[in-house]
Amino acid sequence: MKNEIITAHKLDFEFAPYPNFFEGENWDRYRVGTVEGLWSCDDENYLILSFINSEPNNGHLTDVLQWFEHSAKRDRKNLKILCINNRRFYRHLYSKRGFTRIKGNNSDLIKFIEKK
Repeated sequence: MKNEIITAHKLDFEFAPYPNFFEGENWDRYRVGTVEGLWSCDDENYLILSFINSEPNNGHLTDVLQWFEHSAKRDRKNLKILCINNRRFYRHLYSKRGFTRIKGNNSDLIKFIEKK
């Protein structure tokens, strides 16, 4: 199957079910290159709960964000990153990746995607 997009490092988006232990949870696992984590979506947003990069500074975070932003545009949703505890990563997303602070929330960021 051909990918919908070609990312900076030509990486595929892989996903699989994640065991949800509580009623109402609906998370899936993802992997793009050396980055993996959990994601879900609601009516308005793609939600990313975690990023784990087994080889930091290799640029694969760019590919992850390219995949999620592409999907958000396609599905007319925004991109929200939840529970960011790493302040350096938070500042990076805010200052270099186009994410916006959510008023009254110090751990989540959102990127409003143009809805065509």
